[in-house]
Amino acid sequence: MVLLLTAHTLTAAAAQVLEQNLQMQAAQYSGQQIVEIIKKQANAQVSFDETVNRQLSRTIAVRKKYATVKEVLAWLKTDAGIAYNNQGNYIVLTTLQRVSAQDSKITGKITDETGQPLPGVTIRIVELNRVAISNADGNFSINAVPGNYTVDVSYVSFETQHLSSIKVKAGESTILNIGMKPSTKSLNEVLVTALGIRREEKSLGYSAQNVTSKSLEDAKTNNWVSSLAGKVAGLNIVSTGSGPVSSSRITLRGESSLNLDNNQALIVIDGIPVSNRITGTGYKAHLAADSPVDFGSDVSDINPDDIEKVTVLKGPAATALYGSRAAGGALIITTKSGQRNDKGLGITYNGNLSFDGVMKWPDYQFEYGEGRTDKYYSYGDSPDGVNTAAAAAQGRAWGPKFDGQMYFQYNPNSPDGKPTERTPWVARKDYISKFFNTGVTRTNNVSIEGGNENGSGRLSVTHLKNDWLVPNTGFERLSVALSANQKISDKLKISGKANYTNKRSDNLPLSGYNNQTIMYFMILGTTPNVDIDWFKPYWQPGQVNIQQRLPFNPGPDNVYLQVYEMLNKINKNGVIGNVMANYTFNPKLELMLRSGVDLSNEFRSQQRPYSMTKYPKGSYREQTVFNFESNTDLLLSYKDKITNDIKFSVSGGGNLMKQTYNFAGIYADQLAQPGIYQISNSLDQAVADPNKSEKAIHSLYAFGQLSYHDYAYLDVTGRNDWSSTLPYGNNSFFYPSVSTSFILSDMFTLPKAVSFAKFRFSWAQVGNDTRPYQTAKYYDRIYSNSFTNPTTLFNANLKPEITSSFETGLDMRFFQSRLGIDLALYTNNSRNQILAIPLDPISGYSSALLNAGLINSRGIELQLTGKPFNNPQFKWNTTVNFSSNRSYVRELAQGITNQVIYNHDTNVSIEARVGGRMGDMYGRGFQRSPDGKIIYASTGVPAELDQTLKVFGNAFPDWKAGLQNEFTIKNFRVSFLIDGQKGGSVFSQTSHKLNTLGKTKVTLPGRDGGIVGDGVVLQPDGSYKPNTVNVPASKYYDEYYKITNAEVNIYDASFIKLREARIDFSLPAKMITKLHLKQVMLGVYGRNLLIITNFPAFDPEAANLNNGTITPGVELTQFPTERTFGLNLTLKL
Repeated sequence: MVLLLTAHTLTAAAAQVLEQNLQMQAAQYSGQQIVEIIKKQANAQVSFDETVNRQLSRTIAVRKKYATVKEVLAWLKTDAGIAYNNQGNYIVLTTLQRVSAQDSKITGKITDETGQPLPGVTIRIVELNRVAISNADGNFSINAVPGNYTVDVSYVSFETQHLSSIKVKAGESTILNIGMKPSTKSLNEVLVTALGIRREEKSLGYSAQNVTSKSLEDAKTNNWVSSLAGKVAGLNIVSTGSGPVSSSRITLRGESSLNLDNNQALIVIDGIPVSNRITGTGYKAHLAADSPVDFGSDVSDINPDDIEKVTVLKGPAATALYGSRAAGGALIITTKSGQRNDKGLGITYNGNLSFDGVMKWPDYQFEYGEGRTDKYYSYGDSPDGVNTAAAAAQGRAWGPKFDGQMYFQYNPNSPDGKPTERTPWVARKDYISKFFNTGVTRTNNVSIEGGNENGSGRLSVTHLKNDWLVPNTGFERLSVALSANQKISDKLKISGKANYTNKRSDNLPLSGYNNQTIMYFMILGTTPNVDIDWFKPYWQPGQVNIQQRLPFNPGPDNVYLQVYEMLNKINKNGVIGNVMANYTFNPKLELMLRSGVDLSNEFRSQQRPYSMTKYPKGSYREQTVFNFESNTDLLLSYKDKITNDIKFSVSGGGNLMKQTYNFAGIYADQLAQPGIYQISNSLDQAVADPNKSEKAIHSLYAFGQLSYHDYAYLDVTGRNDWSSTLPYGNNSFFYPSVSTSFILSDMFTLPKAVSFAKFRFSWAQVGNDTRPYQTAKYYDRIYSNSFTNPTTLFNANLKPEITSSFETGLDMRFFQSRLGIDLALYTNNSRNQILAIPLDPISGYSSALLNAGLINSRGIELQLTGKPFNNPQFKWNTTVNFSSNRSYVRELAQGITNQVIYNHDTNVSIEARVGGRMGDMYGRGFQRSPDGKIIYASTGVPAELDQTLKVFGNAFPDWKAGLQNEFTIKNFRVSFLIDGQKGGSVFSQTSHKLNTLGKTKVTLPGRDGGIVGDGVVLQPDGSYKPNTVNVPASKYYDEYYKITNAEVNIYDASFIKLREARIDFSLPAKMITKLHLKQVMLGVYGRNLLIITNFPAFDPEAANLNNGTITPGVELTQFPTERTFGLNLTLKL
C-alpha cells in the first residue's frame, strides 16, 4: 500500500511539473538555456550526462511565447534529439542514440528503512554525469563504461548517499542494492489552511492537525462528527443523546464566550463555511414545556464516505482569515476528488452493516417491586387490602421484596386489568431493556472516478438506512457527491464540487423530562414487577384514537402510543457545493474566484393523538425550515524570491457572505376529529409561528509569507469585516494575525537523536458578532398580521466580541522520526462580551444588551507520536494526545457579579461569576456543622437545604486524553482508540428521579429496618448531637435525593472509554489479481465497547438540547448511548 501511494504521489507530482507554464522571451535558445528556464520557472531539477550536454549546444526554435514544460521538452526532442524521463520533481535528459554495445551496467534496487521498494530515487554516476530514476518496484539500471565510479543516490525526505569505488567491469552488470535512511531535515506534510490554501506543515506558526478519512471510517457512526472524539488534542465533542441523528457540540480550546453557541468551531467544506445550526423544535426539555426533537444539522448530514480528510485549525492565528466567525477555531473538511487513472475508470464499493445495543445501563435494583412503603401488593382493591399499585404508587418501587409470594397483580388479559387470581411476585429484569430493539444500520456506497492529464472527476452515491434502538424510529439518507476539474487552457482551470443529501424519517423521538417522552416513561411509567409488553395494547378497548391505555402511573403517556402515534416526521434536502476558477497569468501570478452555497430545505410534521397529557384533544403541526448561506471569494496571489534564499508570497482578496433563515410553522393544537392529522382539522384557528432572519458580511483580506533559507518563516494576515448585524459606525472591525516558525534542526547542528525541531509563535485577534436584529427595536409575530413587543432593550452601539490570542509551540522528532512530540501553550482574552443584563420589569423590558466582560482562557496541548516497530512484517504506530483548558471570568458589566448561562428550574444553574471558571455549576446543598457533618432535622431526614448558592461542579473537564494504536501484521491491520477525561460534572435528572423512586441499588440499604442518617442534629443551645432517628427508606431517600439538592444530583463526569476497535484483512495481491480487482478488504469493528466511570446514568458525555442550543453539564433523561458492532467490505475495481 505504501508503494502504491508513493508511486501515485510521484506520478501526480510528475504530471504537475510537466504542466507548469514557461514564458519564452526570445525566438530561439540553446538547449542549455532551455534547461535553465525549466529549472528556474518550473522549480524542477534537471540531470543529464556529458553526451546530452554536447547535444544541448544546439539551437532550439521557440514555437510559442507561453508553453508547458512538456511542450518545451518536445522541442528538445525534435531539434536536438534529446528524450526525457521524469519522476516527481526530477527530469532526466537522455540521448535518443543507442548506447554502445561495449557499455556495462549498474543495476539494483532502492528500498526505504523498512525494506519497502522506493520509487523515484535519483541514481547518478558522478564521473559520467549519467542519471537514472528507480521505478515503482524500486529497481534501476544505468549504463556505464568499465571503470571505478562514485555513485550519488538522492531522494526527497531521505539522506543523500555517496558511494565511492564502485567498480564496473566490461560486459558485466554491477549489482548495487541500496537502503535509504529518512532525512533528518524535512517535514513536508501539506495541510489545508484557512480559505482552502495548502501549506507545508513546517512553515506554519500555529497548531493544526489532520484526521484522515481512514480514521473517520474505522468505526462508523450515524453522525461522523463523533468519529473525531479522542483523536485531536484540544477538541471537545458532546452529543445531545436525543435520538438517531443526535446533534453534536464541537468546541476547540474551551469556552471564550458567555454565549454557548458562539463557542462552537467554524465548519468549512472545500473552502465554503457551512452551518452547524441546530433547528430542533421545543423550547425546553423539562416538565410542562414542549419537549425538543433533534432533527440534526447540515454538518451531521455530511456523508463520511466522501470526506478525504479533516484539518483541525485550533487557534485564532490559524483562523484569523475568517474574521468575525473565527473565535472558536475551525474544522476544514476536504472532500474526495477524482484521480487520474490511465487504465480507465476506478470503481470502489464500500458496504457496511452495523448493529447497535446499549453501552451502559443505570444500576437498577431488581429486589423490590411497585409500591410506597407497603408490605403487600394489590392491583386495585382485593381481599389482601386496598390498592397499592398504579396511581397509588405513581411509579415508585418501595413495595414488597421479590420472594415469589402470591399477590393480586395486573391481568393483561382483562379489559380493565383487574386480577382474578393471585400470581407469583417476581422481578422482571428486562422491564426496561426489553423495550429497546437491536439497532441496525445498512450503508452502501459506490464511487466512480477517473481522468486524464487535462481533468478528472468523481461520482459517489451512498444510501444509508437506520432502524434505531427505539421501535419505529430511525432515518434514511441518500447522498450524492460529484466533483470535477478541467483544464480549459494552459492558463485556466475550472473545478467544482456538489454534495446533495436527502434525509427522511417517519419518526424521530422526543427527548427530555416530560410526560410525552420515552425516557420519562421508563422512569415513572413502569416498575421491576411490570412486563413492558403489557403496554403494547395502547388504546382502551372500544376507544381507538380517543383514549390511551395507562394501566399504571397515569402521568407518563403510554410508551407504545408515543412511538407509534406521536410521530415526528422530516423530509430534508440539502446541497453544499462550490465552483472555482483558477487563472495563471504566469508562474508567479494567479487569480482564484470561488463561489459556494450551503442550502437546505426541510419539511417537518408532528402529530399528537387524543388523550395525551399535554394535548388532550391531540395536535398537528407543520414546519418548513429554509437555511441558505452563500460565500464568494476573489483572491489574487503573487510569489517570487528576492534572492535564492529569501522567498515571499503575497495575496489579497475579498469575500461576500449572505445568510437567510426562514422558519414557517403552523400549529393546530386541538383537533376537531381524532386521528385526522391535517391543519384543516383544527378545532380552533391554527396559529402561525414565523421566524425569518437575514445577515450579510462583506470582507477584504490580505496575507503574506516571507521565508529565509526554508527554515525561518513569517506570516502576516489581516481581514476587515463589515457586518449587517452591527450598527453603522461599529460594524467595521479589523482582525490581524502574526505567526512565525523556525526549523531549528535546519538552523543548528543538533544531537544526532534529534531528527527535526521546530519552534512556533503566533498572535491574533478574531471576533464574534451578534445575531440579526439586536441593535434596534424589533417586533416579532405569533401569527399573521400580529405583533409582539420585545422584552429585550436593544443596543444601537453594540460591538463584536474580540478574542486576542497568544500561542507558542514546539514540534520535535527523534530517532529518525520514530518518536514525535508536539507541544502547544496558549492564552486567550475575550472582551466586549455581549451580555443580556437583567432590568427592573417596571421599565417594560426584562433585559438589556450591552458590551462588557472579559474571559481569560489558557491551556496546554500535547501530542506524542511513535513508531515502536516499523518493518515490512510488523508495524506499530501509536499516538497520544492530551489537553487541558481553564477559562476564567475576569470582568462582567459594572455592578454585575454574575451572569446566568443556564438555569434548570432554579435547582441548578451554570453561571459566570467574576473570579470563577466558565461552566461553574451552582446550587444548594446540605446544611453542615462546623466539622462538615450533614445536619438532620428532628424527623430524621436532612434539614432544610443551605440557602447559600455554592459551586458543586463544573460543566467542562479538567483534562482530556486519547490513545490510538495501529498494528499492521502482513495483511492484517488492528487498531483501537481509548480516550477519556478527568473532571467535568453533570446534573443528572435521570439519577435524581430513579433514586427518589427507589429504582437503583443505592436505595437498597435500609429497606427492611429503616435508616439512621449519618450526621448531627442542631440543638436549641447551638450544640450538635448525633442523629439517632430511624426513618423508612422511602422517606429518607426521597428527601436525600430531592431535586433541589444540587450537591447530591451533580456527579463527576470522569470516564475512560474503549471508543473504537477494528480488525481489517486485505486479500493478498496474487489473489486479487486473479479476481481482476485492485483491493479487497474485510473489516470488523466496534464502537463504545467499554466504559469505566462512576457516573450513574447512561453516559457522562451528556448534554441538554433546548431548541437550538446544546448545554453541556446537564442531563435530562437522555437516551442510552449505542454500543456498536459492525462489518465492512471494500472492493476496488
